[in-house]
This record gives sequence, C-alpha cells and structure tokens, in this order.
Amino acid sequence: MADEGGIFTDESRYDVGTMLTVLNAARAFAITEMYRKNNRIHPNFIQRVYPEYKEAIQQSDCYNLFELPRTVEINDKMDGLMYVGSIKGNEAYSKIRTRMQLNSRRNQRVHKLYMNKRVHFLYDPTREYLEIHDPKVKYPLVEGVFEDPTSVPQFSFDNDEYPITNDAMKRIEDLVRRGTILDSVRIPVNKISNSQDDSNVQRDIQTK
Repeated sequence: MADEGGIFTDESRYDVGTMLTVLNAARAFAITEMYRKNNRIHPNFIQRVYPEYKEAIQQSDCYNLFELPRTVEINDKMDGLMYVGSIKGNEAYSKIRTRMQLNSRRNQRVHKLYMNKRVHFLYDPTREYLEIHDPKVKYPLVEGVFEDPTSVPQFSFDNDEYPITNDAMKRIEDLVRRGTILDSVRIPVNKISNSQDDSNVQRDIQTK
C-alpha cells in the first residue's frame, strides 16, 4: 500500500485488477530504469508468444495481421520486441519502424528488392497489431517484454509465473511505497469511501 494514503479506498485497495495495474506500471518503469543502467534486458522479463492467425481481422492480401499486446517502451528507439520470426526460431524477420519507412522501401528499387528477399514486419502498438508482410506466414513466433504480461494469449494465472526478477520486485516495492509510480499508473482516484467502484477504472482481469 502507498504510504501517502488516500490513493485506494475500501475494497478497491485489495482488488486484483487495481493491484495488477500498479504492478505492471511499476514493472515497466523498473525495466526501463535497469536497461539504462546495464544496457540489458533480463531473460525473466521476456515472454514467448505464438500469435493466432484470424481470418476475420485480415485487411490486405499483401500482409497478415496478428493481434499482439502492447510492449514496454524500453526507450525512444526500442519497443520491447526481442524477436519476431519463424516459429522454429531460426529466422528473424526484418523490422520496419514506421509506415513512412514502409512506403519509402516500397518505392525505392534497391529497398524493394531487399523486401522481396526477406520477410518484414511492422508493429502498431496503438492498435496492438503486428503486420507480417508475407501472406504465407501464418504461424510466427514473438518474444517480447509486454506492458501487461497477463494479457499475453498463452499466459495462465494457474500455471505461469509473473515475469519478474527479485531485484525488480525490490525496486517496485520502493516505487510504490514512495508513490513515485502513481503518475505512471494514472488510475482515477475513487474519492468516495463507500465500498463502490466510482473511479471508472477498467479492469480486464478475471478474479476468483
């Protein structure tokens, strides 16, 4: 619990969704902080995902679209995707950072030849979509650091451990205790202490 008090009230302070939101935000903060110090992402933070091909969400014959949860922004040049490639893990696809870059490569002869030789992908964190620009690829493998590890399709509360390290957990406890993480969480305050959820906090977590 935050020492300052008044941040959570009644049962909301014990709500799994609220606590998980705080934990996820603090974890992301700790990961970016640790990366700045040692230029390394600990393997415990990385999750493996097998995105499912869904015919209903496809929008083009030029690429395949997959749903993929938002990743942690490590810095302004690194989005948390560690690997996007073949399901066997032996072929990493080439990353396209922006749609402008994609259009540029399509219009330049040399880049166009390069794109035809290799599989490229574009990740859209706003829509939480992964575009793989080869319609033959329907079973990719993704490894990444995700904002909400429990939102990863294959994650199981019963069978999987929350992806974290002991050092990160100690840092998270410090961040929450000092209230440092509250600005990152951006949870509306439930000002009425009436055992009701008046804050309109969206919770996608199923609680037992």
